[in-house]
Amino acid sequence: MLVKDFRYSSEVTDQFVKHAIDYVGAGVVITDPSLPDNPIIYTNRGFEELTGYTSEEIIGHNCRFLQGDDTSKNDVKIIRNAIKQEDPVVVELKNYRKEGEMFWNELEIYPIYLDDEKKTFFVGVQKDITERKLNEELVAHYLEEVARLSTPIVPITDTTSILPLIGDVDDRRLNQILERVGEHVQQTGEQNFIIDLQGISRFHSGVHDGVLRLHQLLELMGTRLIVTGFHPKMAMESVRKVDFHEQNIPFYSTVKHALSFLEKEKNR
Repeated sequence: MLVKDFRYSSEVTDQFVKHAIDYVGAGVVITDPSLPDNPIIYTNRGFEELTGYTSEEIIGHNCRFLQGDDTSKNDVKIIRNAIKQEDPVVVELKNYRKEGEMFWNELEIYPIYLDDEKKTFFVGVQKDITERKLNEELVAHYLEEVARLSTPIVPITDTTSILPLIGDVDDRRLNQILERVGEHVQQTGEQNFIIDLQGISRFHSGVHDGVLRLHQLLELMGTRLIVTGFHPKMAMESVRKVDFHEQNIPFYSTVKHALSFLEKEKNR
């Protein structure tokens, strides 16, 4: 059996490293915090292709030239603190190419201490994640539309709207309801808002608390909350915490009964 004699070099030239970094599939910069304003001292071809800047244009400059007016100040602060503490950090922030086009940049920064130099450098690896972020925004938009459709507010008269709840109601959906109803009432200035519980799958403590929170919100806005679809079993469950009567929340077994009450009240 033949045995190959492998010999490994213990020395890798700077030129080899530079060529290797050019093929990592991401933008790479190295900065020197010992110099004023922590300037770029090296950049690879990937960074040039990502940003549109040539190495000659940016060597000696701080990376902040990629930032724009809508770059998150909080993310910039996180980066600044990480550099100050010499900690690794990963952020996703809006940056801008040379021609002004915005892109989402996943920036990873790593402190590298070199014994020969007796100091720390920072290596920044940058990836264009614009497509992923746009997809995330699209999904968020779809989820918002689904949430809107799951909380359909129906105007009945000039002074009254109704929200029929169907299915299960968890904390997330309750928060969506509070937000949507608050925005609706603020825009319309309605006197009454009916929430119909007939279609919910179960009346648990979260629903009970949500109704009370909605009542408190609407009361501050000068709107009366009316609860319908409230059957005896619900009353037995809710009385364990707070009787709705004590909160002056009118409730009826059906929407029809509530509308009849409002009509009589109007004609008095």
